Amino acid sequence: MKDFFGLHPTLKIRLIMNFFGTLCFSTVGGSMTIYYNKYMGAGITGLLLIISSVMVFLVGLYAGHLSDVQGRRPVMIFSTAITGLGGALATFANSSFFFNPWVTFLGFLIINFGFGFFNTASQAMIVDLTTSENRRVVYSIQYWIINFGIMIGSGLSGWFFRDYLVWLLLAITIEEIMSCLVVIFWIDESFNPDTQQHKQESNIIKAYFTVAKDRIFMYYLFASIFIAMIFNQMDYYLPVHLSDSFRTARILGVEVYGQRMLTIFLMVNTLVIVLFMGRVNKLTKNWSRSSGIAIGIILQGLGFMIAFLGRDLTWEIFAALVNTVGEMILVPFSQALRADLMDGEQVGTYTGAFSVTQPIASVLSGILVSLSSLYGNIGMTLFMFFIIVLGVLPSLRAIRMYESHS
Repeated sequence: MKDFFGLHPTLKIRLIMNFFGTLCFSTVGGSMTIYYNKYMGAGITGLLLIISSVMVFLVGLYAGHLSDVQGRRPVMIFSTAITGLGGALATFANSSFFFNPWVTFLGFLIINFGFGFFNTASQAMIVDLTTSENRRVVYSIQYWIINFGIMIGSGLSGWFFRDYLVWLLLAITIEEIMSCLVVIFWIDESFNPDTQQHKQESNIIKAYFTVAKDRIFMYYLFASIFIAMIFNQMDYYLPVHLSDSFRTARILGVEVYGQRMLTIFLMVNTLVIVLFMGRVNKLTKNWSRSSGIAIGIILQGLGFMIAFLGRDLTWEIFAALVNTVGEMILVPFSQALRADLMDGEQVGTYTGAFSVTQPIASVLSGILVSLSSLYGNIGMTLFMFFIIVLGVLPSLRAIRMYESHS
């Protein structure tokens, strides 16, 4: 708490906005796939999710460059206004006097369009307002806030999504309108392109080509694809493994089968982060970048390796604990390193370039799931080992190059 109150006022406002935004969106986000599947079928649902993901990726690239050319604040105002409009449309499409799942999807497409702009610009603003010394603390607080918001939002979703979806959508709309007003009246610009030493490149292709020539950043961007693949396993191979291989158990008379074990895994992950993130951050306060990145990646990947080989409740809970400890160590170090590697006058463009890691990681993770019937749990565990290596080695190379040039 002391660390939070010592932050720049704009950062404190941003983190509070982060909490309410995460809480509201968590009440509907994960369950919308069920909604689309119910009214449109699995085939259409998969296509809609792909369209949405590709759009967020492309918007992130454009928003990153735009925030360098126009500044962070105009992009954030535009994005919150657009997201509020999308929320209003989705709310209308689920009201008592009008119902249309396709209009709902359009509303969420607009929401994701706005989110792509906001996330890129707001992450660039965090880099602007932090230093290499306090970034890890800021990212730790942000990570804790996000998980706390998800925990509350997911709980509300379980109780209210089915019968009160329209009210949850209305809450998102109101939250985004309030966010827009907060940015207009309380958020100051953190980056003025006109005062920079070098004029911002107006050509988006040339701007990203400049980023591509930064060898240190590209090493870490490459590593981040595999780091993202480790994170992805919670949504990709782990559910498949638990569904196919988990031995049904009982806790206090309650049957725990594969799907419920996945929920327990997620609950352990979120609760441990909420309860112990501050403690872990203090214990790792004096660690080097190399130690934090390497140990974090190894532990998180090892947690999934244990999970893929385990088939009973005890091993899966142990795997969840190992995985979560690695995640708590890794996230602040990795996000702080990413910010340190960015050119201060092109932070938005660097942030946009970094947005390619998640779509690529998702495609690769999906391919591994599709082919997993050929090599099973042991084969996937071996793949995870190589993914860990490809996450650790280029990261350490980037850190060594960066520190030798500093």
